[in-house]
Amino acid sequence: MRDVVVIGSGISGLSTAFRLKKLDYDVVVYEKDDEIGGNIKTLSEGGYTFELGPQTVLADEEVMEFFKEVGAEPIVANHSSKNRYIYKRGRLIPLPLSPISFLFSPLLSIPAKLKVLREPWAPPPIKNEESVADFVRRRLGQEFLDYVVAPFISGVYAGDPETLSVRYATKKVYALEQEFGSLIKGALKKKSLGPKGRLISFEGGLFTLIKKLAEGLEVKKENVVLRIRRKEDRFVLDTREGKVETRALVVSSPAYTASYLLKDLSWSASLEFDKIDYVPVVVVNVGVKKGSIPEGFGVLIPRKEGKRILGVIFSSKLFPGKAPEGKELLTIYLGGATDREIIEMSEDAILELVEKELKEVLGVEGIEFSHVKKWKRAIPQYTLGYGKYLDLAKEMEEVHKGLFLTGNYLSGISVADCIRFSKETAQRVGEFLS
Repeated sequence: MRDVVVIGSGISGLSTAFRLKKLDYDVVVYEKDDEIGGNIKTLSEGGYTFELGPQTVLADEEVMEFFKEVGAEPIVANHSSKNRYIYKRGRLIPLPLSPISFLFSPLLSIPAKLKVLREPWAPPPIKNEESVADFVRRRLGQEFLDYVVAPFISGVYAGDPETLSVRYATKKVYALEQEFGSLIKGALKKKSLGPKGRLISFEGGLFTLIKKLAEGLEVKKENVVLRIRRKEDRFVLDTREGKVETRALVVSSPAYTASYLLKDLSWSASLEFDKIDYVPVVVVNVGVKKGSIPEGFGVLIPRKEGKRILGVIFSSKLFPGKAPEGKELLTIYLGGATDREIIEMSEDAILELVEKELKEVLGVEGIEFSHVKKWKRAIPQYTLGYGKYLDLAKEMEEVHKGLFLTGNYLSGISVADCIRFSKETAQRVGEFLS
């Protein structure tokens, strides 16, 4: 009998398994696919090195310490990565980085800026739970929503601010209002509104971290877990290789896979987890001639501007070695909650659209290299009422002692969130086993 079985080899599963292995537990990871890493995939083609999923990690001190434990040496992004752009009426406008630059920025009109400055006196919410859009309109105004928050939500969640919950999708922003009654007051007190940390990758891309995590682990690839049952003080798993018994079980699969796995433990919980919305995302990596791309992280394109591209990351500006000499690598995102149909388009049609809009937005003339990746279920959406899923996960763990649920539908969607949550998960597994 094993101490711990971890189902799923994405960043959540591997980070949890790595921590448990360090605590000297007997751990095995089951992965249904022939590749580990979940949505973290790095490819090298034609002299380009590019990501098919997450592009970078925003690493705070805790996450940087974890990389040190793993033996993965991070590369910090170019200093110019602090420059972010918003596309508005045919030009790229730098996102203001200070109160003074905000006042003089052409991003918002004078009435919109005045609305922002009145934020400390915004009325309280009239609903128990607000959407991100309702929250921003109440505190900062419609224009701020259209040209700052909605593009940010597209960039992070590929989501729709009208349906995402401010309480669960943007927890830190929600907490500022709860604690200080004002975002501006809270930001001044905490001396920051945005997330903290350094933007990093690794030599060879993010998949380097996945390989490092898996080095000392027993990972069974192409081995589907077909069924999970409880038997007295253990779990019995039916796998492709046969039955496996374990004292503790960590399910780190996406919610729609966890739904299938949990059906014999709780049919009702299984049905609920299957309702979590995962939006489709298309990731297009292209190589272009050097010249027209400004220094910076990338550009977000508000839906108000009538484009289908959500955003473009200037990948070769961030880290060295991403593109051949004289070329640039751009990573383009499309789809999401507000453009689900794009996933059904052919790759040729998507590339034609991307080429047209890159010319309009960035002045790019011609694509010399391209790679299209379609993720049909890419990012979980923390929609209104999402708290019921978090409560259900806790309830499942309380009823079925030794079961632990993790993944970006519970921990926060970023790679850094998943790494931080893996520490808590491993601690709880360790306490149960001891």
